[in-house]
Amino acid sequence: MTTPSDRVAVIVTEPLTTDERWTPLAPGELAVFQDGARIL
Repeated sequence: MTTPSDRVAVIVTEPLTTDERWTPLAPGELAVFQDGARIL
């Protein structure tokens, strides 16, 4: 459970739901997260 002030990142290989935003990564792309926010 989260609150409006929480920042959370869930890393998956395919969408988990149909009603939430999904941002796919390109093949070979790297994403770096800190405290739930993408920084790279």
